[in-house]
Amino acid sequence: MSDFLTVLWKEAAEFVGNRRSLRVFAIAVLFMGILPDIQGTKANSATLVLIRVIYVALAAVIVVAQTAPNLVIHEREGHTLETLLATRLPDRAIFAGKVAAAVAYGYGAAMLTMAIQLIVDGVIRGSWSWSYLAAPIGRWFVFGVPVVLAAYLATVGTFVALRIGDQRSAYLVTMLSLAVIALPFVLGLVTLQASVAWVEQALFTLAVVDALLAAIGVRLFNRERLILYQQE
Repeated sequence: MSDFLTVLWKEAAEFVGNRRSLRVFAIAVLFMGILPDIQGTKANSATLVLIRVIYVALAAVIVVAQTAPNLVIHEREGHTLETLLATRLPDRAIFAGKVAAAVAYGYGAAMLTMAIQLIVDGVIRGSWSWSYLAAPIGRWFVFGVPVVLAAYLATVGTFVALRIGDQRSAYLVTMLSLAVIALPFVLGLVTLQASVAWVEQALFTLAVVDALLAAIGVRLFNRERLILYQQE
């Protein structure tokens, strides 16, 4: 656990010192927080709620898809990844620390986006229309969806960046990986239902997928192979 916290602390310090990551974080939060009320000025309350939930999830998706690969690529470009791999830190602590850091940034972006939406809503409409959070399904959507999406993209993005050195390419591949999750819905294999039971089952399924991907990522994260790959 101490090794994991060491990596997590290191990633947090580098994130704060990385202007590009901070800029992406700030832009995603501000845009996703303000746009729903600007675009939904004529929308009814139900539609506006749906727009807001989507933008909260998008804030997490954008931040994680950019941050997770960058946590690795930034070190590759600065030639500090080899130094990290040469330390006594276990492989799983390095991989898990990077993934957890990206998840934290994405989930934090989602929560800040929701807070900005509340503030903007109060200023523009004079009242907060987030009372649906009192219902279980509303809480599942707002607090559950961002974390499972963030965990999925953080795992994929971290592993992708170990093989792809270009930031833009790594970001695109990470975003395209969302198609794997969306495919069952597109093909009609899964029917979208606005019920608490369905949302709970969907989130549980995605959480299992996240756990499996993380386990595979830890298994494939081998410093000896990565060091040789970096030297090629």
